[in-house]
Amino acid sequence: MPNYQQNSHNKSLKSDHPTHRRRGQELEQDILKATLNLVQETKYEDLTMDMIAKNAQTNKTVLYRRWSSKSDIVIAALRTQTTGLAEQLKQVPNTGSLAGDFHQLFAQINTLLATLHYENLFGLMRERLGGISIRDYFDKFLQQNWLSQMVRIFFKQAADRGEIDLDQIDESLYDLPAFLLLNRIYAPHSQAIDSAQLNHLIDAVLMPMYSAFLKKK
Repeated sequence: MPNYQQNSHNKSLKSDHPTHRRRGQELEQDILKATLNLVQETKYEDLTMDMIAKNAQTNKTVLYRRWSSKSDIVIAALRTQTTGLAEQLKQVPNTGSLAGDFHQLFAQINTLLATLHYENLFGLMRERLGGISIRDYFDKFLQQNWLSQMVRIFFKQAADRGEIDLDQIDESLYDLPAFLLLNRIYAPHSQAIDSAQLNHLIDAVLMPMYSAFLKKK
C-alpha cells in the first residue's frame, strides 16, 4: 500500500528547498572560475568546451551564448585574475639604476606569467598568433609595445640621473627586451620561465649590451 504520508513529506522537502538556478553575472562568474581551475591543470590544446561546461555544471549551449570560442572564454577567465597585476605593471620602476629597474619589472612579469599558468597556454598563444603575418608580428609585438615603451622610460630616467647619454642609443635597443622575452616564451619545447632565467636574461644579455652606453663613474 502506498505511503501517502511519506510521499507528501518528500514533496514538502522539495518545495522548501527548491533547486537554485544560476543566471546572469552569477552564472558567468561560476563559468569563469571553473575555466580558471581547469587552466591551472590542463594544457590549452587538451581543454574542451565540454570539460568547461561539466566543471561549471552547465552545458555548452550556455557557454556559446556568451563566448564564441574556447579561446574567448579562456581569455575572459584570465582577465579576472590579472586586473590588479596589470595595474601594477603600469607603474614605472625607478630604483636608481638601470639594472635595478629591469630586475623589478621582470619580477612583476614573472608574477604575471605564473598567475596565468602560461606554461599551459602555449596553445592559446600560438592559436592567436596563427593568422598574424610576420610584418604584423613585428609591428604589434616588437615595435611600440608596452615593454619597449617601458624601456624608453627607463633610459630617460637613467639619462636624468646622468647614467647614460640618450644621443648614443640606437632605437633597436629599446625593442631588445621584448624580442628576447617573446623569443623565450614562444621557443619550441621551452621550459616555463622562472625568476632565475629572467635574472640571467638581464645580467648576462641585456646589461652587458647596455653597459657599453653607460657613463663611466
